[in-house]
Amino acid sequence: MAKLEIKSYKDEKLGTELGSMKLMFNPSTLSLSHSIDYHDEPAPNRSSPEARYKKTEPEILSFEVLFDGSGISQESKETVSEKVETFKELTYYYIGDTHQTPFVNIVWGDINFKGRLKSLDIKHTLFDTEGKVLRSSLSVSFTNTMDLETEAKESDRQSPDLTHVRSVKAGDTLPLLCNEIYGDASMYLKVARINGLTDFRNLQPGTEVTFPPIK
Repeated sequence: MAKLEIKSYKDEKLGTELGSMKLMFNPSTLSLSHSIDYHDEPAPNRSSPEARYKKTEPEILSFEVLFDGSGISQESKETVSEKVETFKELTYYYIGDTHQTPFVNIVWGDINFKGRLKSLDIKHTLFDTEGKVLRSSLSVSFTNTMDLETEAKESDRQSPDLTHVRSVKAGDTLPLLCNEIYGDASMYLKVARINGLTDFRNLQPGTEVTFPPIK
């Protein structure tokens, strides 16, 4: 069975790895939150806010992490307290030479999330007779991050360095769409070839055309 893995890095481009951890138990649920920020001030000549787009907030990934040392799982000789400490080292502790907390890559099935720890709530729920922790439940959330280069491209949705998929509308032509995305209408022959369009002069509304990065 594939286990959720948390890989930890020093830098936002995920170049220098600090370590990794596979969870003892996969989470039963994963929550991925999205939100959009709008301007609150009223538009001119209006008494109520217009809800004009301001920015898209980073995605937030939340789930529960369970560490158990009661004998349910014999996968590791680490104590529960040691596992919690390892988790904090990979996600929480400040790194002195980079003046940052770690960047992480969370991988499991369809999930491939790059971000940083946003919140961590640790609950110790089982102890032995001497007070040693036998089970801990961690409620964690991570905020999505990307390096500055990718963020700049994402902020400019017309960037020619990103792949775009457009659904053709009435009146659209391939040179016109190429001019909007690449700033160069002459790219239409390359785009037609990439999409296998034999009659690019008569694009049918609803046709989906892919515009990949073209150097």
